[in-house]
Amino acid sequence: MAEQKTSTFGICGRMFSIAHDLGYYRSVAVTGIYSSSLRKVDLEQRLDASVQAAIREHPALCYILSDQTTDDGSTIFASFKEVDRDDLIEVINYSSETSSEEGSESAADSLLRQRLENAHTSFWPVGKPAWRMIIIHHPTEKSLLGEAAQSDSETLEERRFDIAFVFHHAIADGLSGLAFHNTMMKHFSLISDASSKVKWPLVVDWDVSLPNLVEERIDLNNPQRSESEQPATHGNQPAWPGDTITLPPGNGYRSRVHMAIVPPETLSSSLKFCKSQGITLTGYLHGLICVFLSREAAEAPGFRLVTPYSLRQFTKTSAQDIAFHAASMAMYVPESGLAAIRKTQPQSSEEREHVVQIAKDFSESMAREVAASSYIDELRDVPDGIELRKSALEILGKRRTKSYEISNLGVGQNPTADQDAKRMALRRLMMTQSGSVTGHAFSVNCASVRGGPLTLSITWSNGVVEDQLINSLSLYLKRSMERLSTGE
Repeated sequence: MAEQKTSTFGICGRMFSIAHDLGYYRSVAVTGIYSSSLRKVDLEQRLDASVQAAIREHPALCYILSDQTTDDGSTIFASFKEVDRDDLIEVINYSSETSSEEGSESAADSLLRQRLENAHTSFWPVGKPAWRMIIIHHPTEKSLLGEAAQSDSETLEERRFDIAFVFHHAIADGLSGLAFHNTMMKHFSLISDASSKVKWPLVVDWDVSLPNLVEERIDLNNPQRSESEQPATHGNQPAWPGDTITLPPGNGYRSRVHMAIVPPETLSSSLKFCKSQGITLTGYLHGLICVFLSREAAEAPGFRLVTPYSLRQFTKTSAQDIAFHAASMAMYVPESGLAAIRKTQPQSSEEREHVVQIAKDFSESMAREVAASSYIDELRDVPDGIELRKSALEILGKRRTKSYEISNLGVGQNPTADQDAKRMALRRLMMTQSGSVTGHAFSVNCASVRGGPLTLSITWSNGVVEDQLINSLSLYLKRSMERLSTGE
């Protein structure tokens, strides 16, 4: 049996472990909506074999939360020696009793949303893996072979199933969630019927590597940045919503999820528009959100936008690894900019010019941030566990300084063009996370599938913003993107 390894998962692990311990933040999830014509029993056997292969391939998946801490109070993660299926995989079978349809949301998406909200509300138990996989089986959707052969409908019909990879943010970043799904699909396509038979518990009989830490790959104390390269400081400038940060009483914390699906043709039109303007889709969405909020929050003194970005190109870490190699950039839109937006007519060419300008400002800010990425002020200045916990507690009772976050996970795709879609085909991809108690008011997370739709997932902590604001924002983003496809 392999030797047990221990780690705090470095700077990033320390930040999110303390946030988790204090109840400020819980988890991230990357979910794939798949289809398959395999019988349910065969599908589950292949998924079990695929997840065991993924565990062998990714060391970060071999760690549990231990009951030990370092001298400064940082959580220690330990590699497990064996793991039971129930500790990793939760299987849910759809039924009318497990889902309640809401508005235009499909019953299947309603069930998925509810399960993600529950997952993002829950704490991670000590002694269990720092991740888990939720599988939801839905009813068959359509016949693949027609009505001529209906003797075994479970074999002949296409079935939707969802895989939510939910993980403690200390062990992995958002891109890791995509890497997990890529690994699952790769092994699923390689597994034969004979090799799909697996045994539980899974015994770790291989050497588990220590996690790949960002501070081991980048010199966070690099002193070479000149004064002109210093990032703009706007941390003291007022920002919407500016509410007082408090912990929910008792067990009152609840993480919320809202999903909006943008059709492929609308996504394609939006990407063409962004290319014509020399902006990114993320920047374009930033601009749309700012325009929306500037009208909805007429007294807002400014917005502070936050966007995470990957450090893997600098740490020389593959996009297919499961690790935490990310930082974030903040950008401030002052009240003067919001006032100029408010003077324009909704849906006018002048309003669109503001959207494009915000997107261009965002791209310029990100370019400066990435150019100085070897300095990573955000990570370099993280104190030890004692000071980090102290500063985290001091945030309570103060005013919120971050308005919203937007992240773009990127594009997921099936392993090969000639893959048998009847086996396992990725139809949609989405990213969600727990609502932040002390950070941004809400988060917009983007993910798409090559040739398929874009999913905008809006997440927030219950009570921080009103449900109606989230619903209106979702509708506004979809309609604004649709106008590009219709030429309005």
